[in-house]
Amino acid sequence: MKTTCFIFAVLLLSTACENRTTLTVAHLCDPQLGFGADGFAADSARFEQEIRQVNELAPDLVVIAGDMVNDIREEHAVSTIVKLMAKIRPPVILTPGNHDLPDPVTAEGLARYRAVFGNDFSYIQCKGRAIISANSQLWREAPEEEKEAHRQKLHRTLQQAKKKKLPVILLTHVPPFVVSADEKEEYFNLPLDVRKELLDLAAECGVVVWLSGHTHTTLQRTHAPFAILNGETTSVNFDNHPAGFRLLTVYPDRHFDWVFNALQDGETVDAGEETRQ
Repeated sequence: MKTTCFIFAVLLLSTACENRTTLTVAHLCDPQLGFGADGFAADSARFEQEIRQVNELAPDLVVIAGDMVNDIREEHAVSTIVKLMAKIRPPVILTPGNHDLPDPVTAEGLARYRAVFGNDFSYIQCKGRAIISANSQLWREAPEEEKEAHRQKLHRTLQQAKKKKLPVILLTHVPPFVVSADEKEEYFNLPLDVRKELLDLAAECGVVVWLSGHTHTTLQRTHAPFAILNGETTSVNFDNHPAGFRLLTVYPDRHFDWVFNALQDGETVDAGEETRQ
């Protein structure tokens, strides 16, 4: 399969904690081109409209919570999503979804993902926050050496953020849990042993918000002292929410707003559903 690497523009902004200012992040979930019931072209058109609206809002950062395409083996889907993402003007951070890096994870699958989308682990500082994108596919069935290298990298990066007293925004595709931290392990959450370790680590190291995708439902829950958020998609929403995305605004005192923006005909709107932490 011929691939074209998506060179996304991550702006490396390092701001001292004492100068922390309001940070805005567009939270996009599961464009998953080819999954929508009305076809690939409709998925692509919705995602392109989402990009137009995000560009108009001009957030500090755009995060895409995985599942860029429905089938990573489809060359047309890959080339289309790469071309569309190149239109996003703010800096972009991605995380692998289970359709971009299918279960069980293999060395070949990782190589394919990295060739198309770049690193599957990212860390930047922006406006006095640490933004970390981790590969939740490596918390399921995957090569042990990759799992351990990723585990060490995440632990080291979170501890560095803690040492610098940087509030953290964590991005993954799969959320740690859907309803409760001790719920049974299943498709939409992380394995129980990994989940507990990660939740404890996130609480210890100053995570403010954990952003995810994967569920195709809109969810907000709290695992003190941080929130876990799953937003709307532009492919299929299983809870019948309209297509769209969320604008996360994180204030210097760690409070945040998470505002829904529905897809419109070239206009960004606040659909009236706002969450304040």
